[in-house]
Amino acid sequence: MNEPLQWKDEYSVGVEVLDRQHRGLIVLINRLSSSQTNADMMVHVFDELEAYTKDHFSMEEKLLKEADYADFKMHRKQHRAFEQWLSAVRQTYSVGVTSPTLLAESIDAFLRDWLVNHILSSDRDYADTLAKK
Repeated sequence: MNEPLQWKDEYSVGVEVLDRQHRGLIVLINRLSSSQTNADMMVHVFDELEAYTKDHFSMEEKLLKEADYADFKMHRKQHRAFEQWLSAVRQTYSVGVTSPTLLAESIDAFLRDWLVNHILSSDRDYADTLAKK
């Protein structure tokens, strides 16, 4: 299993509600990495990820739009790609194409990559814009 992720101050985007949501994703990734993989756990992970994307993406997009963030459309496009990935993975799981363990490992890898490439890069890019509002 992968090493647990830890929140670091440099991950902060300077907006407490968004930082709290990002910390929640780290908790979910750590839970996924350390859990015994089974069907109930996978359903729970999917439910949590769907709730996360709904709440977090809508909050973040609202704040970015209000702040007239220059890269808003690209950022929103990244969110839609995540939602499409999640839908495809959940559908794959529901038809029994892959084992819960293999799927959990794949989701873990994807979320860790998302954390590094989206939250720690794309999200950090808007921190100054939101700080000005």
